[in-house]
Formats: sequence, C-alpha cells, structure tokens
Amino acid sequence: MESYQKLGYYHIMILRNFIVFEGIDGTGTTTQLERLKERFGEREAGRRVHFTCEPTGSPIGKLIRSGLRGELVLTPDTMARLFAADRGEHISGKGGIVELCGAGNAVISDRYPFSSLAYQGISGDPALPERLNRDFPLPEYLFFFDLDPDQAMDRVERRAGTLEIYAKRDFQRKVRERYLEIIDRYERKEPEMRVIRIDAALPIGTIAGKIWSIVSELPKL
Repeated sequence: MESYQKLGYYHIMILRNFIVFEGIDGTGTTTQLERLKERFGEREAGRRVHFTCEPTGSPIGKLIRSGLRGELVLTPDTMARLFAADRGEHISGKGGIVELCGAGNAVISDRYPFSSLAYQGISGDPALPERLNRDFPLPEYLFFFDLDPDQAMDRVERRAGTLEIYAKRDFQRKVRERYLEIIDRYERKEPEMRVIRIDAALPIGTIAGKIWSIVSELPKL
C-alpha cells in the first residue's frame, strides 16, 4: 500500500490507489470528478472507488466554506490551520482515506495539501502551510489541471452564485505560479508520486478520456 522516501528530515508516504485532482479555480477538477463518478457507476458491481473533496462536509469543512464565501472573516493563517485540521480527519479519521485505501479501495479527491500550499501560501505566511501539511501521505497519482487564469476566471464568473474570496484574477495568477513551483518541486523530490499535467483548455470529453485511460482499472491490487 505504501512506500517511503526521504524529503528533508521527515518521511513521506505514498498512498496506493489514492488519486488527487488539483488546479486553480475554474480548471474543471469538479467536472471531471463527476464524469468519473458516472463512468465508474456504469462499471460492474463491486468496484470499490470512493469520491471526495476538500473542504469536506464535516463541521470544520463547513466552517471553511463559510470563510470562503466571505460569511465569516478569518485570517489567512487561521484558514491554513482549519484546512489542515479538516484534512487530518479526512485522511486519518474513522472511515478516512487511509482506512479506505488500506482496505483495498481507491479514493479520488478534488484537492489536497497542494491547494493549501498554493492558496494559503500566497495569502498568508508561506511557511505555515508547509509545516502544517508536510506529514500527510502523498497520492499515487496527482492530476494537475493547468489553464490560463483569465480563461479560468471567465468560467468562474459565468457560474451562478456568489464568488468566493479567492476568485480574483490577480490572485489566481499568483496561485497558478505558486502551483507550478510546487508541482515542479514534488516531481523532482517525490518521483514515486506520478504527476499528470492536464491542459484544462482541451474539450471536457478529451480530458475525461485521458484521465479514464489511467484510472479505469482502479483499485489496483
């Protein structure tokens, strides 16, 4: 299920059958997660694939979402701590990702610590999310959805509903640059985590086909 590698002075676990989607707002990670739900749902009974996202639906996750909507004003460092707390339960709590993968399931998540390193690393003290998230296990596959921030924000602004606090073009440009730095670093230091870069400007069906070609046989035993 797992392997260990040295990164600085601590060890990172690679969690087999764990897949993460990452990207700035508007890159289509949620759309592709829904596509996968549909495709796996059409497969034979007994396929053990679970879909999840961050923030979670826990009380901590709901508090985060209130902050993202601007209903609750929180400092960037408080947001970083809340994300890490929510993630800790998500990954290690009862019925969490480690338990599911350990029981032979696959788990696919929309966002994981890479988002905190990018978003809270820009909005607050960049050292804090690094410290808070450094010991979480890494996924076996990381799909990074990349798109020009203006195109991404055009998509976001066309959606119905209130824009979240991070939905600002200048901020999203900075987040994309931060993401690129983070992904490059992990590719160098954690080669057992397979990074797949997705051109999020491609048609939805084309992207879905590429993702399906990699994850269709999950969980791998």
